[in-house]
Amino acid sequence: MSLKLRRRVFLGAGCCAAAACAVDGLAVEPSWLEITEHDVPVAGLPRALDGFRIAHLSDLHLRALGGVHDKVASAVRSLGADLVVMTGDSIEDEGALGALEELCRRLAAPGREVVATLGNWEHWGHVPLRRLDEAYARAGARLLGNESTLLRSGIAVVATDDFCSGHDDVESALSRAPASPVRLFLTHAPGLFDRLPAGAPRFDLGLAGHTHGGQIRALGVPVWVPPGSGRFRSGMYATERGPVYVSRGVGTSVLPARLTCRPELALLRLIAG
Repeated sequence: MSLKLRRRVFLGAGCCAAAACAVDGLAVEPSWLEITEHDVPVAGLPRALDGFRIAHLSDLHLRALGGVHDKVASAVRSLGADLVVMTGDSIEDEGALGALEELCRRLAAPGREVVATLGNWEHWGHVPLRRLDEAYARAGARLLGNESTLLRSGIAVVATDDFCSGHDDVESALSRAPASPVRLFLTHAPGLFDRLPAGAPRFDLGLAGHTHGGQIRALGVPVWVPPGSGRFRSGMYATERGPVYVSRGVGTSVLPARLTCRPELALLRLIAG
């Protein structure tokens, strides 16, 4: 084969590969939901909470309901989740409130609580927080800011507003944390977990999103992650205060694409540890 012909073959193969990546990133992966399952050992876990299932959703960046959201709602039902946690960036503007409310209605069920936190995009998109709170409430969900609450299951939840946009207030979130054998810590941008004050109490599981897992990965490595991510990318991490799970999220931001980084619904089971 001549050098000229080899060059044409090489360029042709490169173009085909680029086209395949483009089709995958734009048309396939954004709606190809991956369900990941993880056991979380908890010391002194009450027997009634052994096997308690938490469905973790993040970074929906919801504009309108589509196929991936149908898959999310169906998976939450089929997995028998006891709790749904949504860790921010659910919507980017006020126009998506109706779609968010409808999705939350699909996620809610008798015996299943749905709680949500704020991300940077709710603030950057100037979403009226009162209207957002009301939309969640109408769907049977609860929006948490810098506060703590006790769920019907007896699990304590500490939640902060978004760290990336500077709206977090850990002191307020912890000020009235109820006593419970199980404590969850919810926030949007995971970099906060390495900045908690030295006196902050331990938690049994922290949940965050924000990173999108990189959204676009080259050889399995994120090309870029947003400020506020810290050392976190996706998956389970150890921190000084407890284990943290960082979701790859469901939606996309800036670029409507995902490459080797599928949208994720994580199911975390509490087990006796």
